[in-house]
Amino acid sequence: MSCKPPIDPVKLVMKHVESVQRTGVTRTKYTHRLTPISGSCVANIPELHSLCRRTIEAFSAQEKSEGSPYKVELRVRNHNTLTRMEIIQEVAKCMPENYVVDLDNPEVFVLVEVFKSICGMSIVEDYYRFQKFNVMELANAHNEPERFEKGAGRVQDKVQEAVGTVEIAGDIVSIATNLPHSKEVA
Repeated sequence: MSCKPPIDPVKLVMKHVESVQRTGVTRTKYTHRLTPISGSCVANIPELHSLCRRTIEAFSAQEKSEGSPYKVELRVRNHNTLTRMEIIQEVAKCMPENYVVDLDNPEVFVLVEVFKSICGMSIVEDYYRFQKFNVMELANAHNEPERFEKGAGRVQDKVQEAVGTVEIAGDIVSIATNLPHSKEVA
């Protein structure tokens, strides 16, 4: 799906995922994840640098606050010319100095998608709150709230849930029974 210039792809995706989170209805039959792309270029360093500058300037013009913690969220598929570190370092060089890297609790996400020889980029907020724009997970979170209570569906909470808890109080040890080949130990 593509958008013509008066429509901002980031705003379009944000409106859709907000609607899915609020109503629990995806309105998309085969789409699981939406990734907004504000701009694209050929996947090489000079073009990536130019794309970063344009995307950051556009985001800064709309940004209300000065500087925020950020994280580069990078997906590379079928591309072996540039390494992950080269791409991340180039994006970090382009970020203004008042933006600091915070991998644990970022407020701003720089989404970079590289597929074959094309690179796409956008800057978004609330990426984790909206389940990485996975509309199926958002609908499930609305329709099954007990599954997603702990941290709005962040990956660490799901991992803890899958592994289960081990409580040692006297002689009692409980292990999650939903894992394959697991048994309760008493």
